[in-house]
Amino acid sequence: MEEHGNTGFWTCDLVTGHCSCSPGLLRVIGLEQARPFRMIDLIDQVHPEDRTFCEDIWSLIRSGVPVNRNFRIIRGDRTVRWIEFRSEVVLDAEQRPARAIGLLQDVSQQHESRQALDESTGRYRALIGTVATMEWRATAAGEPVFSHGWTALTGQRETDMLDGNWLSAVHPDDRDAVSAAWQQAVASLSPYRSDQRIRRADGEYEWFHARAVPVLHKGGRSHEWLGMIIRHQDFAMLGNRGSATDPTVTPMQIRAGRAMLQWTLEDLSRQSGVSVSSIRRIEGEGERSTRPASLSAIREAFEREGLAFSNGNTVSMQGFPRSGS
Repeated sequence: MEEHGNTGFWTCDLVTGHCSCSPGLLRVIGLEQARPFRMIDLIDQVHPEDRTFCEDIWSLIRSGVPVNRNFRIIRGDRTVRWIEFRSEVVLDAEQRPARAIGLLQDVSQQHESRQALDESTGRYRALIGTVATMEWRATAAGEPVFSHGWTALTGQRETDMLDGNWLSAVHPDDRDAVSAAWQQAVASLSPYRSDQRIRRADGEYEWFHARAVPVLHKGGRSHEWLGMIIRHQDFAMLGNRGSATDPTVTPMQIRAGRAMLQWTLEDLSRQSGVSVSSIRRIEGEGERSTRPASLSAIREAFEREGLAFSNGNTVSMQGFPRSGS
């Protein structure tokens, strides 16, 4: 073990205080065998910021308590290393602490890997938090494991979600399509995408965009699903390819687009995620009467059907609709 240069062993007589160590331990802490090893030599090398975390190690050992700590040391060459300190206490015939034995291991690489993983996870969580209402997972069989965000959003408790009962939070008119899309994705291991109305905790329905992808594990382990739920208006903003100064859509273009596609207000609401009352207000009062996100969502709903918009109030059909109304 010591040939790798990152592990060393020590022993200490708790009655006399005499300590000894292996050559590997001296290599770990960067000391030469110039004098007998003392536990205080190691304690003196602890990084100043970790001193309070280590000041009770010797008293714990002498009282017979095993110790397992991770902390930084400053080696003889002034480099900083993370080490793992472990000790066990051997009792004498009267069950009193007589001898301590221990291991010292350089865990700098593992610590740096964990730190990098924590930072990567933190960035991932921050990114998801800026775009998604919640993140969710599902088993390979398709049983969702929702985060606490689902309870905050819908009011459903964990026990309410089991055995497909999470669908009860989806609008009755959308449940069959949502269920079919999810079952198809699970069966084919293909990405899942769905627009659906979800009943919020306040009892009101709101349009959301849900998507998930299968995460395939190595080594034959069963896969799982990772997904997110995004408010439809926020999702429309993410997909808006124009700049903030680009024209969105005018009331006349909305009315013309609905006429060309033979859409009712309800049809446009279903496709864009904007409420019927908001669309009616926009058509009557103009684009300054609501959020830019709503205008972008309306325009993108039309563009998905092949409509094109230009400056002014022009609307034209560029191709066949990609989905029916």
